[in-house]
Amino acid sequence: MRRARAWFTPVVLILGAATFAFLLWGFGPARVWERVAAFGWGFAVVLPFQIFDHMLNAAGWGLAFAPGADGRLRFRDLVRVRIAGDGVNYLTPSASVAGEFVRPGMLGNGAAEDAKVASVVVAKAAQAAAQALFVLLGLFYLLHWKFYALSGRQLAWGAAAMLLILGGVAAAIVLSACEPPAWALRRFPEALARSRPVRLLLREYLRRHPGRMAGSVLCFALGYAWGAVEVWLIAFFLGLPLAASAALAVEFLSNLVDAMAFMVPAKIGTQEAGKTAIFAGLGLPPEAGFTLGLIRHARELAWAALGMSLYAAHQRRLSRGADALPPSPEPAARAG
Repeated sequence: MRRARAWFTPVVLILGAATFAFLLWGFGPARVWERVAAFGWGFAVVLPFQIFDHMLNAAGWGLAFAPGADGRLRFRDLVRVRIAGDGVNYLTPSASVAGEFVRPGMLGNGAAEDAKVASVVVAKAAQAAAQALFVLLGLFYLLHWKFYALSGRQLAWGAAAMLLILGGVAAAIVLSACEPPAWALRRFPEALARSRPVRLLLREYLRRHPGRMAGSVLCFALGYAWGAVEVWLIAFFLGLPLAASAALAVEFLSNLVDAMAFMVPAKIGTQEAGKTAIFAGLGLPPEAGFTLGLIRHARELAWAALGMSLYAAHQRRLSRGADALPPSPEPAARAG
């Protein structure tokens, strides 16, 4: 297993970089650069625009705290730590997990330690459910309104299938918080023993605060939907006005690509390749999709760098605090 992990990340990075280079060469570096340069001051609009997505995600995280458990935490603290954690997730080969471990420590003493850990567990489950909800609604929209107008019976079957899948996602979250069956305990004793504290935290929250869980899922889903506004903005500045429905379709499919390529650090190659394929599939210029992916990638890297800077600054403050502590007294020497 360790040997597989050792070569997996370099291979994925090489394949992603090769895919990016192949597409760039195919579209022509000069032409791509011309389109990016024409984007111009659009970067000044798109770069800060991401703060609204972080605010929606921070609101979802805030609802992951039990009522009153957030203590003295301020909303801006949640936004700052969301940015930092997302930056760690984006830039490290950890399948979007490493950032979750840094979030509780960065919140300081504004809330109890167990409340902070529980909130991260609940928020991660809510975000996963929100992404599934957003992607499934998007696929249903594409199937019915974009590509193929379903008839009455087909529409009913499609809606039933979507509800069944969404119910399965909700059931998976609930079952993950329940005690596993005997056969699972026999088959995966070590994994289940390690995950038991997490399951207990999630179970307690779902039992006591189902309404807050639903609100958290909704906030994260709105955060995913907000990406469609960014797609529309980037396309507008590129001189390719998109209808709102087309921007939503691009974002639906982009989330599907991101969900399948979650193991790729910094989305190397997947961002540009995904947008190229999505634009081609929707009958839009593939070259514009590649350029849009490149611009979004630049925005993601800029915010990830900010997140890592916030995390590094936090670590420096901890280090300075530890250095400022007086040395512990040495034990008295024994009498000879």
